[in-house]
Amino acid sequence: MDFRFTKAERLTLQKEFERVFQEGKVFKDAKVVLYVIVNSLPYSRLGLVVSKKVGNAVRRNRVKRLLREVYRLNKHLLAVHIDIIAIPRHSFSSDLKRHDIENGFKKLLLKINEALAHESRHH
Repeated sequence: MDFRFTKAERLTLQKEFERVFQEGKVFKDAKVVLYVIVNSLPYSRLGLVVSKKVGNAVRRNRVKRLLREVYRLNKHLLAVHIDIIAIPRHSFSSDLKRHDIENGFKKLLLKINEALAHESRHH
C-alpha cells in the first residue's frame, strides 16, 4: 500500500476548489466537514481550507498537518477516486491527537464510498 502524499494528490487550483464546492456532496462529523466530488484521475486529491477562527498560523498549520496525516493513512479506504476538501470545524482544536479524529474520518470515508460508488460507474 502506498502511504505517500504527493504533490499531484493536492488540490491547488482555485477552479478545482470552486468545482468541488459548487458540485460536490457534503459529509460532516463533529470535527470536520468534507466536500467531495468524483474525479476522472487515477487517484484522489485533497484540499484543505482552515479558517482564521481555528487560530493563529501555528495552530492552523498544525491542524492542516493533522488532516493531511489522517487522509494519507486512510485514503486507501476510498473505493472511488475523488477530489476532497476538508474543512475543520471550530470544535477542532490544535491539541487534538491523530487518533482523536481518525475514527470519525474513517467513518466519513466509508460513507463517501457508499454515496459515490454508483456515481463513479457512470463516468
